Amino acid sequence: MISCIFATNALEPKFCMDCKHFKYDFFTGKKFGKCLLFSKMEEKNDNYLVNGKEEKIYTDYEYCSIVRKYDKKCGPDGKLFEKRNK
Repeated sequence: MISCIFATNALEPKFCMDCKHFKYDFFTGKKFGKCLLFSKMEEKNDNYLVNGKEEKIYTDYEYCSIVRKYDKKCGPDGKLFEKRNK
């Protein structure tokens, strides 16, 4: 009987739009949603020759479709999925 309970939870799909890390834009909709756990990094070298420091600025987040594709990230199983509180 206990195995039946675990089996039903395992069959429940983990949709990105139900995850608390999901973010979408009003204009593009949920189809182009992004994951707040994986930010894209853009290096700015504008001041590198002046002060010798490279500035790293986080500008955007990875699309959920990319994050769910690779096992090193969230993967097809949604291993980093956390249910959104409603």
